[in-house]
Amino acid sequence: MTGRAGYGRARQRLATMAAAAAVALLTAACGSLDMGAPPPVQDTAAAPYGETPAVEPATAADADPGTDRPSAGAPMVPYEVDVEGLDGTEGLRDRFTDNGLLFRLRDDPPASILSLQRRVDADLETFREILRSAGYYAAEVDGTIDREAEPVRVRVAVEPGPRYSVAAFDVSYAEGVPPPGAPVSIADVDLEVGEPADADRVLEQVADLPPRLKAMGYPFAKVENTRYVVNHDDDALRAEVTMKAGPPARFGPVRVSGLEDVEEDYLIRLAPWEPGEQWNEEKVQAYRTALLGTGLFRSLRLGHPDEIGADGMLPVDVEAAEAKHRTIGAGVEFSSDTGFGTKAYWEHRNYFGEDEDIRIALTLSQLQQEFTTDFMKPAWLRTDQSLVANFTADHEETDAYDRTGALAAVGVERQLDEYWRAGARVSLEFAKLQERDQDETTVALAGLPLNVIRDSTDDRLDPTEGSIFAATFTPYAGANQEQALVFGRAEASASAYWSPFENDRVVFAVRGAAGSLMGEELLAIPADKRFYAGGGGSVRGYEYQQIGPRDRSGDPVGGRSVIEANLEARIKVTDSIGVVPFLDGGQVFEAQVPDFSEEIRWAGGLGFRYYTGIGPLRLDVAVPLNGREDDDAYQFYLSLGQAF
Repeated sequence: MTGRAGYGRARQRLATMAAAAAVALLTAACGSLDMGAPPPVQDTAAAPYGETPAVEPATAADADPGTDRPSAGAPMVPYEVDVEGLDGTEGLRDRFTDNGLLFRLRDDPPASILSLQRRVDADLETFREILRSAGYYAAEVDGTIDREAEPVRVRVAVEPGPRYSVAAFDVSYAEGVPPPGAPVSIADVDLEVGEPADADRVLEQVADLPPRLKAMGYPFAKVENTRYVVNHDDDALRAEVTMKAGPPARFGPVRVSGLEDVEEDYLIRLAPWEPGEQWNEEKVQAYRTALLGTGLFRSLRLGHPDEIGADGMLPVDVEAAEAKHRTIGAGVEFSSDTGFGTKAYWEHRNYFGEDEDIRIALTLSQLQQEFTTDFMKPAWLRTDQSLVANFTADHEETDAYDRTGALAAVGVERQLDEYWRAGARVSLEFAKLQERDQDETTVALAGLPLNVIRDSTDDRLDPTEGSIFAATFTPYAGANQEQALVFGRAEASASAYWSPFENDRVVFAVRGAAGSLMGEELLAIPADKRFYAGGGGSVRGYEYQQIGPRDRSGDPVGGRSVIEANLEARIKVTDSIGVVPFLDGGQVFEAQVPDFSEEIRWAGGLGFRYYTGIGPLRLDVAVPLNGREDDDAYQFYLSLGQAF
């Protein structure tokens, strides 16, 4: 959180500064050591927290010479472009192609050679700016048009010359003396003497100075002046920055306005600082992120007064507009092996006024009927910890067993950092179980579920990047009508998502999962705690729970260990339509540890996606690749959200 939150606004301004500053920073008069007047510097005082300055960086597209369109039937001048002299220059050819009008408008030929010449003249200056921004201050660029060629050929000749390096990055302060620990030289920023004088790198360090000082207790820090000096004799650049730190401040009170149902004291408790503590704008950004993460607000603005109080304190002002706290929802799904299913829920996200969440859900399907109630109280005893509780009553009828039971659990969950969270609960459950061709038995179990999760994905319903890792271990103790039971159940799964293109048109997704039961023999472990595989959330193409050991009647027995693997290529054909070829595999084993000498069951298939505002609508059709004789030829599944 520290780097991203603290420096985010500086990076937004970097794009605005780049066009003007790159030219001034990187243009040197021949034989001169001083570039003259420094480029204009935009005030780096931050916009109010959470607001994005409305700026648009200037690009070559802002000027569009040579696009005069001929009248209907008039001749046009098609052309080709050759750029010479860029061999050995890192990335410059791509930057020429991305920014040059000659390339961007090649499919829109000009009406005359004169219009083409205007494009060439405009691009020559653009290319010079690109070269200077990359550190080639002595570069020469020339352009010619071969009118006799068919089509007309434009030749751009580049002589980059030496690539200049950074000689110094000096920071002085308008107050005369720098604040303790403040950056004063190149040793204090992310630059090194001798590295290429790349404009983006230099300007990035300039833009990062105010956020760094604001994180050190100076809320009004800003860039006062910049001066860039190029030495053509040494092929070097020197940056001189003058900062105005302003007065230091300490955190004052949090002042909240706009609340209706949310308790003000709760929001004040979420602040990650104590009144009187040294000002740190990174903590203010973290506070804003925490408030948005509650889901209680449809808009939120954080700011502070323009002046520090006489006591050296600076209050933080929170302007909030609450979102609706109640939600009612429903969904329907269908698969060829389990039939239709529907789920409805009611949720209140601010039940007692301090972000308490209560969710009541009812699931009805041909295999299962389930009623659940979940409760969460955030910031319980500490701001990064939640009290959680749940109650479930359900009835389930599968080929493996019939079950009627209830479960209650209570525990805590803690956010460890930006990605990691962990939890521990105490659970108690009672169930009546009946396996096929066996008598009904009653089971009572106490458990201690422990879990850890790491989630860096960008979207829960349709991730395009990041990964998820989850591990759970639950020790159980209890009894059935015949014996005492003591065993442990361990599960782990991991999935990763990667998009090779910026537009996320193609996303590769992979998932792996494994589990193990320890402490009791297979048939002594309650049937609903054993592992099964097959079905829409496991290995598509096989019936629900049908992979793994079976009894003499062909019904699944379950196992003490399991492995699963899934691979998908999610390809968007249009913005709303996608296709997903996939491969699934898995097996259930009687032993505590997977026996890889047993055959893994594989299935392949093709999915279709219709992308909506709440997630993709999914239709998957899968066929077993090495199924048994009695396995169905195919299975299909319809639901909301990706398979994993």
